[in-house]
Amino acid sequence: MSATRAGDDRLRDAHPAATLAVATLTVVTVIALCRVFPDWAYLRPMLAVAIGTHVVAFVLRVVRAPLWVALPVLLVVVFVLLGLVYYRDTLTLLFPSGRTIELMRIDLRLVLDQFSSAVAPVPSEGSFATATAATVAVCAVLADTFAFRAVGRIEAIVPTGVLFIFTSALGTDNHRVVVAALWIGTALATVAVLRFDQHEQDATWMGSRRLTLVAALPAILVTIGLGAVAAGAVAPNLPGAGEKALIDTRNRQSSVTEVLSPLVDIRARMKNRGNTELFTMQSSDGAHYWRAIGLTDFDGSSWGPGKEDLTEMGDRTGEVRVGGARVTQILTVKGLRDKLVPAAYHPVQIARDDVLWASESDTLILPDDGTLERDDVVAMASVVSDLSPELLRSATVDGAPEGTTSLPSGFPDTARTAAVEVTAGAATPFDQALALQTFFQQNFVYDLNVQLGNSNDAIDAFLRDRRGFCQQFAGTFAAMARSINLPARVAVGYTPGDLASDGLFHVYGRHAHAWPEVWFNGIGWVAFEPTPGRGSPDGDYTGLEPSQDDSRGSGANTGNPGAVTSVPDRDPSDPDTSSTLPGGGGVGPGAGSTTTTVPVAAAGSGGTSGGGTVALVVFGAIILFVLWVLVAPRAIAALTRRGHRNPRDRVITAWHRACHSLTLAGAPPVAGATPLEYADTAEVATGVDHRTLRELAVQVTRAVYAPVGVDDVVATRCETLEAEVDAMCRTRTPLKMRMRCMVDPRLMRRRLAG
Repeated sequence: MSATRAGDDRLRDAHPAATLAVATLTVVTVIALCRVFPDWAYLRPMLAVAIGTHVVAFVLRVVRAPLWVALPVLLVVVFVLLGLVYYRDTLTLLFPSGRTIELMRIDLRLVLDQFSSAVAPVPSEGSFATATAATVAVCAVLADTFAFRAVGRIEAIVPTGVLFIFTSALGTDNHRVVVAALWIGTALATVAVLRFDQHEQDATWMGSRRLTLVAALPAILVTIGLGAVAAGAVAPNLPGAGEKALIDTRNRQSSVTEVLSPLVDIRARMKNRGNTELFTMQSSDGAHYWRAIGLTDFDGSSWGPGKEDLTEMGDRTGEVRVGGARVTQILTVKGLRDKLVPAAYHPVQIARDDVLWASESDTLILPDDGTLERDDVVAMASVVSDLSPELLRSATVDGAPEGTTSLPSGFPDTARTAAVEVTAGAATPFDQALALQTFFQQNFVYDLNVQLGNSNDAIDAFLRDRRGFCQQFAGTFAAMARSINLPARVAVGYTPGDLASDGLFHVYGRHAHAWPEVWFNGIGWVAFEPTPGRGSPDGDYTGLEPSQDDSRGSGANTGNPGAVTSVPDRDPSDPDTSSTLPGGGGVGPGAGSTTTTVPVAAAGSGGTSGGGTVALVVFGAIILFVLWVLVAPRAIAALTRRGHRNPRDRVITAWHRACHSLTLAGAPPVAGATPLEYADTAEVATGVDHRTLRELAVQVTRAVYAPVGVDDVVATRCETLEAEVDAMCRTRTPLKMRMRCMVDPRLMRRRLAG
């Protein structure tokens, strides 16, 4: 019996109810991270880490482990939980191995490198999710320590509060009202539970039980509900609530026609500018990839162009090693403000004297003081080589430009090993490139919501997660190709765009693309396509069907299509909303002339009305009120019956209920009076039947002081007497007070629980 009692004492001293409250706040904080991640894939593993941390912290308090032992143990537990949840394949007998530690270090470096430039939503799987889970676990450890070892209240919600505020500032607008109301309500509940758990006091009235958490629960719930409803209803309507943030962490105020740089993450153009029309292209020979630049330098962090001299373009037809179709193009700038001029590869002639040629990267580029501006028209010609698998299989690669097979120190061995395994059995460099292309096309998933970058760490993470978009596919293909001595680089540009009824290809932000190129002697740079769901119209030799993002804005832009746009809304009848394309199918003075009118794409609307949210919150508040009035009295009565099972407690409870009814009727208890004295006073003040009240006073006195006590028959009789007193008092209680008893949890508790 003593062992059982000691176990019960330990369990009670570990504060299970308060632990549940603190853990619930951590869970709500994890749910609130939906504003940082694009989907809910992060939720289950992160909850596993958070809840597991709280469970272990609770067990350590049950066994009464001192703080200097508990903190190191908790940190080790967090480390093990992260390994179990996020790096399970690397564990040894369920414990982290050297590979686990290496992957954790890679993910940490990725987050540190990209944190300053990352824009929400960040990937729900990968290094950001892992780092966030570790942060949540540390917050759980701190919250548990503040609440139960430092006996704090507000201090216990500070760690998760800091995380909540931080992620709210950096997150998107998804569910912001609901999430804020939920977190605030849970934080209030946690403070209230900690207060009652840490400061239980004996009541002053004779025979009453201590003020318990169960007794205070209705008041706590009402406070939470009212606070959450008030936050949800009032916050959206506060002055300035709908205005832009004081600090725009998502750079939404920048122009959507910024200079296109291959060093800038193209995912931002694909998502945030997915519905922004960048340019139109008129082509004499149908669809092509519109290539902007080739990136040859890889420093282990990113791909960039090499240093090279710029020369006048002139006519470079003679530089094309393998003949093919001559394609004339007319580019009309819409939302693209750039120094790079996209064209079908290989460009050979251009009808603008200010456009220069970078021969190493095969790039058309404007000088330092020049950029493409809206409504600029550029006519040019390209030669698209006619390549076949047979021709490419016969080519070698040993004469590639200098530096196109070099890799930086620290290039991951996993990538090098994978390249060797994937290309094993490939007889020629061309077959090796095809093997790499097939490896990515068939074993990876296209996903914009993944880790950014092409650094060594990002490559390792990409090969592990096998999810990414064109930036990762192109960069990793090129790096892996170099690891097996295939000369490779990354090309940046656009897929063909949407062919409209006007005969023009309309190229939007979602058509931004990157792909790898491999060098072959006697041929030059040849494009491959490792990105799933993509295929170049010029790549018959790759075996892939031409394909691109043709969602027309419905799928590629997962952000707010109306949030960014290169063109303001304008009246279609305004003559300035169209552009005239001069020129024809040729380049130079001898070209013919045609005129095509291109309507400017209308900007989508991304605004949302707050009226629906307010109405929903008000409706929810009404439902909560009705449920409270109907359910709360029954719940309190049920809890009271379950807590007061012995006859003595039942009699005392009946007496306190009667006293409460008499108080509402105008006869509050007199300090220091015995039950019999109070019965006499109350009978005079209220007119309640003296015999009923006196009998109840006699029985409660016996229950408290008599050594024999009372039995169930007496307890049942007292409950009947209390009901009679309550009925007599109701007619004497003012209507306003009776209405308060229906909603005020304090009055409700006193009436039902005593």
